[in-house]
Amino acid sequence: MDIRGRKMKKPPACVQCRKRKIGCDRVKPICGNCMKHNKMDCFYPDVPGQYVPSSSSSSNTRQVASGPYLNSYYASRRVSKETAALLQKNPELASLEQIREYNTRLQLLNAQSQLNNRSSAANATLNQQHTQYIPKSVPSLESKPVTSANESSIPLNWVQGPAIFHMLTSPYTQDEIINHEMNFLKGRLLELQEITGKKITGVNLDFKQDSSAQMQSSHSNRNQEEFLTIRKRKLGEDGITDGDGKTIPENERRPHLNEFKDLDPQFLDTNKVFNVFNSAISQESRNKLWLLPKNINKSSIFQIQYLIERDPFLFKFFKELNTLIETQFNGPLHDVITNHNNKERNSSISQILRFPSQSITQNLVNKYLSTITETNSILPILKPKRLLPIIEQLFPSNTINIPNSSEFETIFQVFSVTDDQLLNLGFITLCLLILFESLNSTVLIPLRDEGHLQLFNVLFNYLPSLKSNLTTFKFEIEKRSMCNIDTLRFISLWKYYQFVTTTSSSSSLVIDYDEDMHMACALSLNHETQNQSHILVWNFIYKNYCWRHLFLGQLPLLMSEPFTNSTPIIDPLLNNDFELIDFEVNLMKYLQSKDQQLSIDKIIELIKLLKTKNIEVSQGCLTTPSIINNIMDSLIYRNSMLYLNFYLLLQFETLRNYAKFNEILEEFLELSRETLFFVFSNLANIKFAGHEFTFINKSITVLQALVLMLLALYQRSFESSKMTNDGKETCIDQTESIHGNNDNNKRIKNKNVIHLIINKIAMLLSDYTKNCKKQNKLIENLITKIKIISRYIKNLEENKATFTADLNYRTNNGFSSISSDQLIKLNHELNKISESLIKTDFYEQRKNSTVSNGTAGTAAPIDSDANLDTFGLTKENFNEIFKAIRS
Repeated sequence: MDIRGRKMKKPPACVQCRKRKIGCDRVKPICGNCMKHNKMDCFYPDVPGQYVPSSSSSSNTRQVASGPYLNSYYASRRVSKETAALLQKNPELASLEQIREYNTRLQLLNAQSQLNNRSSAANATLNQQHTQYIPKSVPSLESKPVTSANESSIPLNWVQGPAIFHMLTSPYTQDEIINHEMNFLKGRLLELQEITGKKITGVNLDFKQDSSAQMQSSHSNRNQEEFLTIRKRKLGEDGITDGDGKTIPENERRPHLNEFKDLDPQFLDTNKVFNVFNSAISQESRNKLWLLPKNINKSSIFQIQYLIERDPFLFKFFKELNTLIETQFNGPLHDVITNHNNKERNSSISQILRFPSQSITQNLVNKYLSTITETNSILPILKPKRLLPIIEQLFPSNTINIPNSSEFETIFQVFSVTDDQLLNLGFITLCLLILFESLNSTVLIPLRDEGHLQLFNVLFNYLPSLKSNLTTFKFEIEKRSMCNIDTLRFISLWKYYQFVTTTSSSSSLVIDYDEDMHMACALSLNHETQNQSHILVWNFIYKNYCWRHLFLGQLPLLMSEPFTNSTPIIDPLLNNDFELIDFEVNLMKYLQSKDQQLSIDKIIELIKLLKTKNIEVSQGCLTTPSIINNIMDSLIYRNSMLYLNFYLLLQFETLRNYAKFNEILEEFLELSRETLFFVFSNLANIKFAGHEFTFINKSITVLQALVLMLLALYQRSFESSKMTNDGKETCIDQTESIHGNNDNNKRIKNKNVIHLIINKIAMLLSDYTKNCKKQNKLIENLITKIKIISRYIKNLEENKATFTADLNYRTNNGFSSISSDQLIKLNHELNKISESLIKTDFYEQRKNSTVSNGTAGTAAPIDSDANLDTFGLTKENFNEIFKAIRS
């Protein structure tokens, strides 16, 4: 019945909706319209003859909905008329409304969190049902000053981003949760009253003692990690039982106790502790090795510089090279350093942007579309087709005739370019730069047509101008304080270009400021759920940010916790490899842990899991874009596996656990063979033609790390054979002498095969770079390094270089304790690697043919005997070799 005593067919609308004559959804305690328009005085004609507010003024704040867990949202918003009116008159207490929008989650009381599986957009949509956001604007509270007790104006800390909380199970009851939350809210309100000098009457701010605190006191001595564990355990009469009363096996009891984290390190078994990250080289010795630049980021554990400081054998090689340059090439060294400093000092930011003429630029963009056919999937934030009308609009008025030439070029003055035009020109610049990398890195798209060849040459000639443009864009963006979604698109594309095209294998030598990630977080893209275009940009940034850091062995710190990212995944490429990226992030989190000792057994187990994850993700790649995208994932995986296995070799060598050393060595050689095949087969795959730029430089970086690791194995093999030979000379027993001679022959074979593998890698790289349209600096630098290594090895074999036994570099040698049977097996594995690269007969024929014909190719001087004493360095080539060593 309504207030007139009439029978109603359905529940009445609220008073506010009836007055405004709009449809009401009749949701209690506050209908949808009132909630939307921030009207807290929502009333229903519940009782005949009078209006009763449905949001009752009852003070029972401990009332909660029945159920095992606290609901995601508060069951009611009990705000009286007086309180609502008071809030309208006191806008400085607006954050009270903000607090009510906070989504109270059980994990506020937990010390751990779990990352929800966001492997699909559907799952992400489901997760959104458990997510509440702080309103970004409240019309009735905007533009109203906040005053404190002394009437001075102070800014109100109005959070414009989302507050995200995650669901976890908890051992607390609902009453305990409410009591804890009420104390937090009361404390926050008291703080606001103190700041503003205002008080709210009618609100009880007394802190009540939790009635259940004493009930829980018996658990206070329980380990916090055990207390918060997802699977609750209780102590039974017959041992430890789980929540269902089932007895837990002895080996699974008290899993919360982590001996590597909780125990004093001196009580740990040293044979189980992974401590190879503690440098084996003294700080004084490392400081003397100035030849290699120091890592800016000391946590880059998958970097050559980091490895050299932990492997005494590799350190010996670079120390000899360092001493050679100091003693015999001091003059050229001084000239190189002076020229570098002068170049840095004279560098400046250009205020002119140079491009080819309109017609050539349009042809280049069209060439981009025909060459990089999967650009929409691989680079979703770059829209080349949209650049064509922009070129047609901007270029004609800025085209001039090149002096002393019939050609035209387009010039823009930076000060006359608007922000939007600046970004559009930036996208055009990156489009042309990516096109050059695409055409230059592939050997499967020949430029036989004269027009295409001429177009490529024009692009190559404009390369310095385009790179100068890129520097100007970055400077102007910072100068103009540009921070919007279009700027973010450009920054993210620039960071991607920088990642895939860097010409230095030592990427950690340049500080990565993560400009794309910081700007994305500033724009709250990491919590975007509505705008699909923005979500796609975030997915692209997230993937590349993780790639950049994981490849170097760094922890992607900004995204290492679940609460930093709640944006769903709609990019199918990220959706496919998210689980692998997430696992690698957790792996880095463990390896970079500073609050516990690392366990050898756990690292071995993590390596096995990483291998399984990589196989699962690779098998899910069924389309060409996903396969191309997965190459970078596989390179990161293989780079990580090479370093981790080599670190395990160093660890077991230090512990003199030679059985484990041999086991890991077999796995390392198998991984090396697979990696070499993976890299060179990708460069020759017609399916990837035009897309090699996405992975070629990182592939060469992985090869460089592998070459130096093979050099370290060669040094160990050489030293062990030398020691065996010396022992044979002092041996009296003829039988023992014959046995030692056989072992030594096997060791010599092994080191010779390792040397052969390194030279074959150089030959394959030389063949590839000959077919490239222009020089790839990273490949050339690696070939130069292999030349130096080859001459160093020849020096060792001819006893021109001594393998010093300096106490500062004395170390165990895992190869010295390899058994005779193991030597045969090792030789077999090395020969498999060698033959998988190039058949040895064919390699010898090519090498002899090259030398006899006097070919001046890159492959010819790899095994050359010229300048052995100086490892091939001369005053003429010092500049080139010095830069290659430091690259």
